[in-house]
Amino acid sequence: MKATISPPAAPSASPASSSAAPRGAIARPSSLWALRWRVMIEVARQELRDAIFGWPLYLTAAAAVLAGAVLVYNQLRSVAQSGLGIVSCALFSPLLAAASLAALFLAAWSTLAIARPRDQGALRVLFFGPVDAVGLVGAHLLAALVVYGLILLMAVPLLALLGLIANLPLSAALLPGLIASPMLVLPAVGIGLFISAIAPSGRSALLLFVIVLAFIVAVQIGYSALLQIPPTSRYYDALLFLRETARVLRDALQWLSPLALLSGGLDAACRGGTRELGLQTLAGLGGGAAWSALAVWAVRRRGVLP
Repeated sequence: MKATISPPAAPSASPASSSAAPRGAIARPSSLWALRWRVMIEVARQELRDAIFGWPLYLTAAAAVLAGAVLVYNQLRSVAQSGLGIVSCALFSPLLAAASLAALFLAAWSTLAIARPRDQGALRVLFFGPVDAVGLVGAHLLAALVVYGLILLMAVPLLALLGLIANLPLSAALLPGLIASPMLVLPAVGIGLFISAIAPSGRSALLLFVIVLAFIVAVQIGYSALLQIPPTSRYYDALLFLRETARVLRDALQWLSPLALLSGGLDAACRGGTRELGLQTLAGLGGGAAWSALAVWAVRRRGVLP
């Protein structure tokens, strides 16, 4: 018989050391963020699947192309009536309309992203897994950026083809603005997520979203209307305080409103203002980070129960 020599047994770890290792591994920030990233990918993938198999995404892209076609027609009529025969920064208005519609869609979509699953009880079930507020908000931000990119991928080539047919080729100066536009719409997603997290229900979240949108539009229209009052009118001095208040709000919205950031960013790209485009992009990143942090706070504060 051959004698077999078994290898020496490995020293067994003490109960204290074996229990301390997993705890240390869980507590490491790198492992925590790796787990959050996996959760964000999975939740964002599910959100993208729902968006791709739903009709609002394609309806928004179709509305963007339709609005662009109307604006191209208006540009052609304006050129024909003026007799100049030239258009500076062609397709600026159609692309701005497409990006603005995409931003509005993302704001409305993110307004229901947390409130609706909370009403349905799905958010409570989701938090039974390794999900926290940071991972949830980050997943919706990631999904929103991909959805925005899908809308532009569907709308921009069609608008560019329409421009070529109408002899209005897409200006290369607009490309940096389009590349930076996802950063400019981040505040829209952050505002929607904050409203969705703080609202008691999905219906109230939509109501708050409509109120915020109406306030932004009212400030823009109200300030323009106040500027139309001639200085010779007897109401000009009486409305001075209201006009100055509207001007301050309008100036603040230039750096807070996602639609104003989109307009300012594309306009800066059209004029070759690299520094101004960079400032608009930084404002978009800062606003998106601030509103996302508020959304995380609201999820932790409000909880997952209806």
